[in-house]
Amino acid sequence: MKPHRRARHSLSRSGRLPSLVMSLIGVVFLVPFIWLVVVAFQAHGSLQLSGGGGFTLSHFGAVLRGGSFVTAFGNSLYLAVGTTVCTSVIAVLAAYPLSRFRSRLQEYFVYVLVFLTGLPIIAIMIPTYDYFVTMNFINSKFWTVLFMSATALPFATWIARSFIDAVPRELEEAAWTDGLNRLGSLRRIVVPMIVPGLCVVAVYTFVNAWSDFFIPYILLQGANSPASVTMYGFFGQYGVNYSDVAAFALMYSLPPVVLYLVVTRWVGQGFALRGALKG
Repeated sequence: MKPHRRARHSLSRSGRLPSLVMSLIGVVFLVPFIWLVVVAFQAHGSLQLSGGGGFTLSHFGAVLRGGSFVTAFGNSLYLAVGTTVCTSVIAVLAAYPLSRFRSRLQEYFVYVLVFLTGLPIIAIMIPTYDYFVTMNFINSKFWTVLFMSATALPFATWIARSFIDAVPRELEEAAWTDGLNRLGSLRRIVVPMIVPGLCVVAVYTFVNAWSDFFIPYILLQGANSPASVTMYGFFGQYGVNYSDVAAFALMYSLPPVVLYLVVTRWVGQGFALRGALKG
């Protein structure tokens, strides 16, 4: 075999392995989703796909009539939308000086941001809970949104900074010549050019806030609990109605999927974590 053919064959095999691994990972994630869809429409669903009875939509009606889903869904929207808006705005305001101003401590601050992205939330929940109890913030959705925003800010700021770095400084300098200040150039020049980056931050933050179980479970109670915590209540001591759980979970999973599809179509490009600008 000629050398160039051997090299091409080797590259083909090396490229096939990552595709195979990703396919296996996709199957691992797809199997639970298939179970979710099938059991949600079965009359008597169980952990096994077979033997669940005929097709029915009654479980969706039962979940909606229960009343808890609508309340929990509204609480989830409040937490997710509030956290997304708060995080996105503050992340841009924090990322801009990190991108545009240089100092000896700047890189150390970026390393701190990266470190905070990997800090487990359980490490700060005990003092946070104690503080919330002391300040009478327990069971307050507003203060819970602020805390969730604080936990999402390090990663959001890091990502926003990478997109702002890609915006040419010359555009801002031209705007300053025309009389704009830094805040004006940020609002009129930088922000419109980093819309794809803002969408990355917004979708990432929304999905994490929407699916968050631990923080609301600790800080919120009763009627203020979001859907992620309410779904936990389906697993009772005397059994589980798997079809109701699957119907609840299927409706609960729709908003992040719809948001991703709508924003992807609106932006017109994928959510690669890069600072590319639309030409």
